[in-house]
Amino acid sequence: MDKSYRYGGQQRTKRILSENEKRPITFEKIAKRTNNYFWYRRTVSEGTKGPVTYEFMKRRIVLARDGQPDRHLWLGLRRSLWKDTTYSYFISNASRSTRLKVFVWLAGIRWAIEQRFEETKSDLGMVHYEVRKFPGWRHHMLRCMLAHFFLWHMRIRLGEKAPAITLSQLRLLISAVLPMKRFDPLDLIDLISWIQTKNYRAYISHRKRKLRMFEETNYVSLEG
Repeated sequence: MDKSYRYGGQQRTKRILSENEKRPITFEKIAKRTNNYFWYRRTVSEGTKGPVTYEFMKRRIVLARDGQPDRHLWLGLRRSLWKDTTYSYFISNASRSTRLKVFVWLAGIRWAIEQRFEETKSDLGMVHYEVRKFPGWRHHMLRCMLAHFFLWHMRIRLGEKAPAITLSQLRLLISAVLPMKRFDPLDLIDLISWIQTKNYRAYISHRKRKLRMFEETNYVSLEG
């Protein structure tokens, strides 16, 4: 049933479940009550011990918030195939015409994201940063991700020529082909001058901010 109330000087309504209406249920109850006919078996990836396979199902639901109906969404369900069945779920605001294979792809893309972060941290120095502000951190993350994308692009281009090559091995090969720049004395003097200029500007900026903070502080005297 609908309940009227006033908020911000306006008359509004919200949906309230009556005693005779259904109460919200958990996703696990929905999964266990669904007939096996509606579950579809799909292989999501190739693991170290063979293909990783699950069964998937999607259903249009009304999401509950604070025990009340909120909005229509897709509920994606996944269950394992081993003896002790486990269930996992995710919700999506995809269009009503979205096919099941899209939800299967979304459910399996988490492993690709985790793999990217692991490879970027171990091989490309994602965790080796010392920054003070968010733009510097974002710049470092972006460069690491672009380097990771480049290595994967090279691996895909090699294809059958080097099917077992890893990203670490590719990085070693590229470091031999593209060695680091060697600086002559004049280049080093210019580099040091640029670093000192940047450090001085940072010092001035921090000093101005601290002085401004001291000017706005109200001092209290403890002397009688």
